[in-house]
Amino acid sequence: MSQALFPGWRPDAVARAALATLSQRLQEARPSDAPSLQLRRTDQWHATLCFIGHDVGHLATPVLRDAFAAAATGIPPHTCTLERLVYWRQSGAVVALPHRCLALQALCDATRDAIRRCGITPAQVTTQPHLTMAYLPKGLDAQPWLDAVDCDIGPLTVDTFELLFNPGGRYEALGRWPLTGAPLPPPPRQDALF
Repeated sequence: MSQALFPGWRPDAVARAALATLSQRLQEARPSDAPSLQLRRTDQWHATLCFIGHDVGHLATPVLRDAFAAAATGIPPHTCTLERLVYWRQSGAVVALPHRCLALQALCDATRDAIRRCGITPAQVTTQPHLTMAYLPKGLDAQPWLDAVDCDIGPLTVDTFELLFNPGGRYEALGRWPLTGAPLPPPPRQDALF
């Protein structure tokens, strides 16, 4: 059993319908001679914002929940779009990567900072938000057929996040926070020197 604990974003009904379209495209694009593809169920779709660890359910304290509530006030509701699917050889995961989204990365960073303020060292921070769509066997060579999958399924709304616990095969929400922050300032721009 996983016993994983982490803050995560889970798609709403509209996003799940869009992701179901992507999942169908993934299945249709798989060549007949490709390795077997193990699809994730719709209730398993999520983006891990920062991974706290395994077997650390005792860390889901009121202090941590309060830290996440504070983090939610600094990040605005936003949308992101998916850019492409990639295969991660080490885990065997087929993941959907979003286009660069400053607000989504800021949410990852805010949850990481909230965890650290509680004196917890996260097992893994998220520098590349992603949604795991399926699994292939681990250790395969690159899977170029994934490049042909059309990931244009429209914008996905990110307006809440949850503290998720995986007792094995499913995710239980131990807390849920709406994003209520003001729009983020644009990134700094450096003008050309010449």
